[in-house]
Amino acid sequence: MKQKITRPVSIRIKYTRYVIPILLITFLSIGAIDTIFYFHSVKESSEHEQTAYSNTALTSLESYFSQFTSDSSIFFYKNATQNNLINITQDEGLEFQQLLLNDAPYYPSLSMNYSDNVFFIANNGKLISTTNYSSQLVSDLSPSYITEILKKGDDFHGLPFLFGSTDDSDKLYICRNIYQWTGKTETTGKNRLGTLIVEPKATVFDKIFSLNSNVYQFVLIDNNHHIFRNTTELSEQNIFELVENKRLNTQTYKYTASSFSTSINNLQLLLITNQSLVYKNARMFVILLLFPSILALIAIIGATRFISRSIADEFDYFMEKLNKTKAINNDAFIHMESSIEFSQLSNVYNQTLSRIHALSEKIHEQEILTKNIEIESLQAQINPHFLYNTLNCISGLVDMDRKEECHHALTALADIERMSLKGKPFSTIEEALYYVKEYTYIQKLRFGDNLSILIDIPKSLYHYYIPKLIIQPLIENAVIHGTSKISDKGIIAILGSTDGTNLQICIKDNGPGFSREFLEDFSKSFQQKPATSYGIYNIDKRLKLYYGEDHGLILQNNENSGACIIVRLPLKLVEKPIEKAGNLK
Repeated sequence: MKQKITRPVSIRIKYTRYVIPILLITFLSIGAIDTIFYFHSVKESSEHEQTAYSNTALTSLESYFSQFTSDSSIFFYKNATQNNLINITQDEGLEFQQLLLNDAPYYPSLSMNYSDNVFFIANNGKLISTTNYSSQLVSDLSPSYITEILKKGDDFHGLPFLFGSTDDSDKLYICRNIYQWTGKTETTGKNRLGTLIVEPKATVFDKIFSLNSNVYQFVLIDNNHHIFRNTTELSEQNIFELVENKRLNTQTYKYTASSFSTSINNLQLLLITNQSLVYKNARMFVILLLFPSILALIAIIGATRFISRSIADEFDYFMEKLNKTKAINNDAFIHMESSIEFSQLSNVYNQTLSRIHALSEKIHEQEILTKNIEIESLQAQINPHFLYNTLNCISGLVDMDRKEECHHALTALADIERMSLKGKPFSTIEEALYYVKEYTYIQKLRFGDNLSILIDIPKSLYHYYIPKLIIQPLIENAVIHGTSKISDKGIIAILGSTDGTNLQICIKDNGPGFSREFLEDFSKSFQQKPATSYGIYNIDKRLKLYYGEDHGLILQNNENSGACIIVRLPLKLVEKPIEKAGNLK
């Protein structure tokens, strides 16, 4: 299963990428949900108000219509009224008018409390009125009105109906045809005696439709889109559009309409709701709530950002301190008092650092001891090898009875052994060259004129220190594996130079040089102990133990012939023992 690789992200970026969007989404979601619920509650409240207002208006309107139907039925279908209407042509309606003046006021819908006037149009065309309840016959209705009313009355056949003229929108009449009552079903409603017309007081409908509200208003309208009462400020065209679409958007407001049927045929009650005003307070509430909400959100984001920045700054300080720590000392310890958590973290870190320092010191002391033992072991391994070869050479001098030279050789050997066994593990180049000359004397006794050894090291380098027994074994290696392998005269050159930082001592010979296999094996740092040229391996390892992997021996062949071994080590004006922990590479 492949492990998902994620790129590291800083606390500030995480805050910007995750915390702020989550805060915004959460805050906006809560605000949106609250706003939706609030508007929903406002909508429900408005619907309840619409139902209550419409029920109240319908109840009042139906009550008035029922009162009119009842009053007109009782008054016009009693015997006295029927007889007067039948004989109305004989007395020109005077007797009926008197009856109308005397009895009508006892019927609520026909009384002066509810109506401004009561008209009756007889079959002979006479218009009998109770205008101001005087005893005069009046003709307030125009012939065109009367014709329209009579035509419409025939359509409703004795049922009450409203009539309003397009010429005078303020005039509204409730009408009903009156028929002769014969007592027989088959003749009922066939002989019309006239038409009753009542002009209700304006206060009747004003009281029914009065809500003291700009939000809810009523309109009385029939199916033919004739408007009887309009309590709104909307035009007829707007009312028709509302009836058709149930919605209306003007430049100022938005309206909706709810339609309710009445007991009077073809008459509807429209409840017009100004939706803009319904939600005006809700919108104002949301807007007013928005400002403190935005301030609260800004405060939350600011506080969170401040906290995240503080944490990030503490982390930055902590990491900067870690990155600058190069050695375990007093400057490496971290002291943070900004927060309890980071204070505890710094304390734990300091305690861990102290334990690591103590452990590192202990381990490094053991490493120093181990390396010193290893160096001494390597140096001790060179001595027997060198001593064996030198004694071999002296043995040859004894055989040749060269006593004086043998004596000189033994003295030189004694000096070299004394140097290797006693004293410190370092010597100056000048001291090393002295013992090199002693050693080359022994070699020249062995090989005579067949070996020449040249030394070219500037005196300016004589006071620098190098480890003991470095140059002699390399000269011995050049003799054994180099010049002794050729028939011509052997030449060994010891050269010294510096680049200002490092010291290079080069031992060259004109022998056959190194084989390719040997150079490849040496480049692998002799992971296994070599079978031959052990001295080279020994010296290289000693130098690396002293100075690190960047120093040691460099092996190569000369351009023409022969081998070249370069000793690379740092320039040191003092002896260089293995140093304390913290300075090792």
